[in-house]
Amino acid sequence: MPRRTPQATQELRAALIQHARRLVERDGAQALTMRALAAEAGCAVGLPYKIFANREELVAELVGLELGRLRAAFESWVAEAGTGTVAGNLVRYARILLESDRAALTLADEIDDEALTAVVDDKVRESGLPLSFESAVTDYLLAEQRLGRVSADVDARAYGFLLTGAIHNLVVAGAAYPRPDRDELDRMLAAVARHLGTG
Repeated sequence: MPRRTPQATQELRAALIQHARRLVERDGAQALTMRALAAEAGCAVGLPYKIFANREELVAELVGLELGRLRAAFESWVAEAGTGTVAGNLVRYARILLESDRAALTLADEIDDEALTAVVDDKVRESGLPLSFESAVTDYLLAEQRLGRVSADVDARAYGFLLTGAIHNLVVAGAAYPRPDRDELDRMLAAVARHLGTG
């Protein structure tokens, strides 16, 4: 049997990651086992072990990819202060979080296996996301203050904390939690922007 090429291995790895995401989104973090992944992918039970050494490596890959993507998205968003409108930019921030990989965030939040928790914690630290997540809105508002598009007397840290917490809550809260639809959320964020002194 011919050896799998590096490109084929990468393609298979990416496909298994996608199957793992779907499995977690549908059945929750605890459902992600190597056997369940093989069933989801419609492949032999041993195939995932040819790509990932174990469940810990699979989880680390899935979580690490999304945390890195989110950090880059936050940094790019903050760097674009001064473009568009503040209201539109707050909507964009909400979209970054609301359209994030729910499977990876679910794994990061819900894993209760000690070994997996350690793996996820390592990935979170490596990504630098917690600091970026905590400071992104504050950094953005401070940049807009320097540009004169947010009032100088606005407490950027307070608004940053509250906006971040509100949007994050919409990401992680269950379907029963009351939530605005996208149009209503956009209207709310535009109202916040007006209170920031942006008209």
